[in-house]
Amino acid sequence: MTQNEISASDKITKSTKTTYGLISLGSQTVNGVFAASLIFYYTEKMLLPQIYIMWAFGFYALWNAINDPLFGWLSDKTKTRWGRRIPYLMLFTPIMTISFIFLWLSPTIDEIGELGVFFYLLLTMSIYDTAFTAALLAYSALGQEMSMDHRERASLQVYAMIFGVIGTLAAMLLPSLFFEGPGREGFIMLTIMLGIVQFIAMGIGSFTIKERLEFSHVEEPFGLINSLKHTLKSKSFIITVLMNFCLVFIQAVFFGNLFFYTYYAIPEYDSTLILMLVVLLVLAGIAVGIIYILKVNEKRGIKTALIRSIFSQGVGFLLIGVLPGILSIIGFFFVGIGLYGTMTLFNVAYGQVVDEDEVKTGKRREAAVMGVNALITKPAQSVAGVFIAFILLVFLYQQPIGGIQQSQSLITLVGIRIAMGIVPGLISLFGILIFKMYPLHGEYLKKINTKMYEMHDEKMEKYQAQISKKLDK
Repeated sequence: MTQNEISASDKITKSTKTTYGLISLGSQTVNGVFAASLIFYYTEKMLLPQIYIMWAFGFYALWNAINDPLFGWLSDKTKTRWGRRIPYLMLFTPIMTISFIFLWLSPTIDEIGELGVFFYLLLTMSIYDTAFTAALLAYSALGQEMSMDHRERASLQVYAMIFGVIGTLAAMLLPSLFFEGPGREGFIMLTIMLGIVQFIAMGIGSFTIKERLEFSHVEEPFGLINSLKHTLKSKSFIITVLMNFCLVFIQAVFFGNLFFYTYYAIPEYDSTLILMLVVLLVLAGIAVGIIYILKVNEKRGIKTALIRSIFSQGVGFLLIGVLPGILSIIGFFFVGIGLYGTMTLFNVAYGQVVDEDEVKTGKRREAAVMGVNALITKPAQSVAGVFIAFILLVFLYQQPIGGIQQSQSLITLVGIRIAMGIVPGLISLFGILIFKMYPLHGEYLKKINTKMYEMHDEKMEKYQAQISKKLDK
């Protein structure tokens, strides 16, 4: 088989890619609301002081450090007739739906006090994250092992990204319709409807996608400790995960600060207008990214495409932070270009990391690798939450009074600009220095791919031999 050919086993049908994208639609719809609305909701609607939000995200980070590698390891060692990924999607999709809905149903401070609301937030967000982790680790691993061809993987991630953008846009736009003025009943009804959408979309994918069984039925996985050791000694993994930590933090700050920015950072313009302009500019950037970043990926490879994506994103955030008034929203166009590349190609980069790991260990360990990745990167979401709450506290943010939003001082507006623009921009540019050391490209990557395909042929022969023995019996 030549480099330009795709084997039958590695070809993914359009219907499967579409179904895979539906899972992204469901998960990104609710997780987008979680990321963009949680801090704003508990600050402005529940009136929970920033110090409690900081503590909630701090404890939440500790739980994240446990559940991600655990579920990744469990998924890799699972053996069922459906495979080792699909059962986790089937089981945890409804738990994810229910916990997401309950996240917004907290009793008020008048009913249970500030400490009661704090513990309710901590408990529901931890249950939601557990279900999200188990389902999405399986989903990410499934996407990497459905095909070993980097072009098919990239194409699959494009479908996931397109559907994911639809879900993310819904998460960005719809909550803003219910945040102005007092009351939270309309927002709660919205979250219930979005939870139902998530359940249906992820349910369709869970019961229709078929996974490849030769990896789960032929291999004997490592124990948990050995799995962690083999993952953490990989240079490719360490470089990728450090860069991903930066990206997860940046995206969490972007979404978590979005409504504070649109409501307060440019006070001379209507917040709904600002939000619409931000969304349009991000979409325009993504459209350019689809054309430009894909061409770079085809000609120069994933490493170069990702570096250029991160650079565009960094420049965009810096423009948001330094340009005056409404001119600052120009930066969101460049952020959109970068978001396209980082959201579609980073999982493909992890696929290459897993390919190298398989060549070195003899075992296919997508979920274990993604689980350790999440162990390191998911706390970035918690750090981002603490960071946003800290900025609001230090820069003298004024909470609503009687359900009415307050005018913010100049120092608060500066803080919001720093959080939304300067800090993510500088971290993006620093991350480029890290990812320049990514080794999986050129001749070395070709050698890894050649060896990997040879190993897969051997595993398929063993799996077919197992089936023949069962049929003989």
